[in-house]
Amino acid sequence: MKKLLLTALIAGMSAAPALAHPYVSGSVGLGIFGNSESKDTSGVLYTGANGQTYKSGIPFAGAIGLKNDAYRVEVALGYQTNDLKTYAGGEVPIYDDSISTLTYMVNGYYDVDVKSKNISPYVMAGLGGASITAKNAESNLAPHAAEETSTSIFAWQIGAGVGIKTGNNITIDLGYRYLKPSKFHDSYGEYTASTSNFLAGIRYDFQ
Repeated sequence: MKKLLLTALIAGMSAAPALAHPYVSGSVGLGIFGNSESKDTSGVLYTGANGQTYKSGIPFAGAIGLKNDAYRVEVALGYQTNDLKTYAGGEVPIYDDSISTLTYMVNGYYDVDVKSKNISPYVMAGLGGASITAKNAESNLAPHAAEETSTSIFAWQIGAGVGIKTGNNITIDLGYRYLKPSKFHDSYGEYTASTSNFLAGIRYDFQ
């Protein structure tokens, strides 16, 4: 999978010579943080509904890039926060715990030609990093003090969507992204997670 993502990015970057034109974009949407597997410090693994579940969040993203024919390549920043909903199947009380995700990615796109001047489906893939901040509120259960831990890890994403051109320079972008960070840790254990983001945005082409 990682080799496929890297190949897609290289293809996008190699297709952006002097004739390419720049663009900027911004988007917002609904971020669904998948159930997180967690392994505590004693080695007990919690999975599925018995792991950690999260409330939906609002992802924000911005990018600058180059477009040449059917190819686009960009650098992008994204941010979202998801509050913890349940832990260990709901047996553990939830206080004010949350996960914040800051991503910095290089994305490659391929715009599919459907013989329409205004509508262009696309597929995309991205590689980069994620800064995960886990906030654990003070609890009397263990007890444990409040803690905030930040970790920088590798992340990749894939997605698809459609661009709807509404003017000479403006495109409305509707898309889906599946984001997968690497495992991350805090003093309470090890976690795996993923995010499904449904986004709506605007892209402005300088041409």
